[in-house]
Amino acid sequence: MILPPEIVYEVLTYQFQDLMSNDHPNNPEKFHSNLRIFLRSNLTVNKTFYHVCKVLIYRYLNFTSARGFYKLLETLRMSPELVRYVQVADFEELTSIGLGRTGEMNKSIKNLTNETLWEFLWLTRGSLREFLASEHIQGDLDERIINFLLKPGTILSVVDFCGSSHDKFTETFTAAVNKLYSDSQPIDYNYQITSLGLNDCTTIASSTLGKLLATLPELQKLDLGHTSIDDRTIINSIPHLKGLTHLSLSMCSQLTPRGVLEFFSYHPAVTDVDNSTTLQWLNVQVHPHSSSWSDVQLMFLLKRLCRYGHNKTLQYLNIGGLPLHLTEDLSVTKTMYYWQCQDTLHFIKLNFPHLKSLSIKDNNVPVPRLVSFLSPLQSDEIAEQRLKFLNVVNNAYINRWSIQDPAILAHSKSLCAIETSFDPWQQIEASNSRHEITCRLIDNSTLLQDPSKSQLVKWKCYIGSVYGRRHWLYKTDECLNRGDIDTLGYLTNYDSQGNKIIEIIKQPDFLKFAQTKIMLGCGIVRQSSARRNLTYRDLNAPISQFFDKNRTIARRPNTPPIRIPVRPPGEWRLIDNESPEQSQESEARDESPQDDNMLHNSDPSDAPPNSRIGLFWDRSMTNLSQSMQAYESDLQYLNDPELQRRRSQLSLFRGNFVANKDPIGGPQHRLTSTSFHTGSSLRDISISGNAEAPNMTMAYRQHLEVSAEYTVFGCIERGMYRYYSLKT
Repeated sequence: MILPPEIVYEVLTYQFQDLMSNDHPNNPEKFHSNLRIFLRSNLTVNKTFYHVCKVLIYRYLNFTSARGFYKLLETLRMSPELVRYVQVADFEELTSIGLGRTGEMNKSIKNLTNETLWEFLWLTRGSLREFLASEHIQGDLDERIINFLLKPGTILSVVDFCGSSHDKFTETFTAAVNKLYSDSQPIDYNYQITSLGLNDCTTIASSTLGKLLATLPELQKLDLGHTSIDDRTIINSIPHLKGLTHLSLSMCSQLTPRGVLEFFSYHPAVTDVDNSTTLQWLNVQVHPHSSSWSDVQLMFLLKRLCRYGHNKTLQYLNIGGLPLHLTEDLSVTKTMYYWQCQDTLHFIKLNFPHLKSLSIKDNNVPVPRLVSFLSPLQSDEIAEQRLKFLNVVNNAYINRWSIQDPAILAHSKSLCAIETSFDPWQQIEASNSRHEITCRLIDNSTLLQDPSKSQLVKWKCYIGSVYGRRHWLYKTDECLNRGDIDTLGYLTNYDSQGNKIIEIIKQPDFLKFAQTKIMLGCGIVRQSSARRNLTYRDLNAPISQFFDKNRTIARRPNTPPIRIPVRPPGEWRLIDNESPEQSQESEARDESPQDDNMLHNSDPSDAPPNSRIGLFWDRSMTNLSQSMQAYESDLQYLNDPELQRRRSQLSLFRGNFVANKDPIGGPQHRLTSTSFHTGSSLRDISISGNAEAPNMTMAYRQHLEVSAEYTVFGCIERGMYRYYSLKT
């Protein structure tokens, strides 16, 4: 039986993801090693497999050497039809140092220069979505290239200049930004870029940053960590970002507490109630020895986040270095926007229910206060805490003696990792040959504890020596945070036929919560279409870019860039501001559906003499067809009647389709009461998207939770990108 191409595409996508996230062998060539395994397994099966393999391997281009980049450029020259598949150009793992070469020798080798890089960008201008640079290629980014990356007219949605701080790059970057202006006014605005990374670009002037940000009104993810941005720029130059979800202001030495608090109190990017989103990821880490923050200012910042609803969506919060106010008085008072209390940690526990990663680095918090913070609340009125990662580095109370008491590890069911300083971590690491500590979860709802009924959990040591020697303790499980990572990958196994057994060795899943840099891109392959649709703002299903619904290869043109602002959900509606005498008559008239329809189509000249007809923007109406192209979601594409008919005998899912209202106006199908076949057994699971469904298997519930986390945190999957995100 010939599999439909959309099924082949989904299956090979997951296989490609597993192989590319394989961390073995542990060297820069692992990407190409795993890529060869994937191609040898699938490339020569049939034409459909061949085409899907081309789509997957050219969609994400990871350059580890200048020679590899030039070979790829030659391939694109000879085969122009491959250009349309290129979506991500990742230079963050590239390095030309080594192999006996010097900087001068590299300049004479014309593999990666500003000319070859410009040729690559020009060839892929119609398909490239992400450009991830680093300090290794900052010398090759001339004014023409930087201006091309930042100006409107392309479909580039993610641009990252992480670590580029050379003086020559700064001069070139400033000149490129100035070309975006004419007579101190922007020539045009870039409505396509949604993610901008300037992490560790320390030498770019604050005025230049302000001029650039003013031209990017559609930013969703903004990384300004360790830059020279100051109070004036953050308050006056950042535009009204209606979709801002990720923001990093960590280690910005020119920012003062007053400027940060004014930004979170008055700037429309974080205070406008009509914004389409609220913050999900926030990093305001400071250096404790040079910071002027006080615990009162930190509490004011947290209250501002609650005032504008960010506490209801925030999943990552880094307040490392900011002083906490700790007190024994844990009395609580309910206000309009938050639960009021004096203790900072207790305030976070009460008011940030969806928080999954919290950094309170450089704060001395006693162990009993941490235990109280991690213990679940015995209250039906307050949402349960879901914290999974806690950073307590440089906490004097967490030392080699107190870490042996597993109280911190035994009071939270959701906690899966803790980052500590070296001394307490070393104590656990040297305590036994397995480098682990075992404890039982404490049931806080009962006074009498039965150890035989408590769940036994194991915590293991993990070190990130290449990330600035960060030290973690993580709770092991069978899937996401396996306890045998340190023993895998050293031996090569073969089956009885002499074939090599390929083992997929992945980094622990908790590392995504430990990041300090925003993961801007969508990764090697999409794990969740939500992140891709938000970042790229695609209007069609990804598979429809490569296949037509009649099984042929798609030849349609690439997606055009967004040149005008995207209207928020809603439509204009007529309202009749009537006089009090007419209110009773209008109420009776509005009860009739026919009269209600007449309200939308009425002529203003027919209005009563004492009434006023006006327009207002109704956000409850979600039709965007007038301002955007026709939208076709993944489910709409895959649930096409013709496709359903062709694969009716190959259906993995069986159930009833229920048409719901799509959030942006079109019909969307949802599977309910569905069964999933696994061999001879049949397990009932609900795939409606609710991870709390009682009839759902633990594996699928975990899958949904990881997919939702991917939308916010991304994933730690490639070498240098992982290094930048986790380094201290």
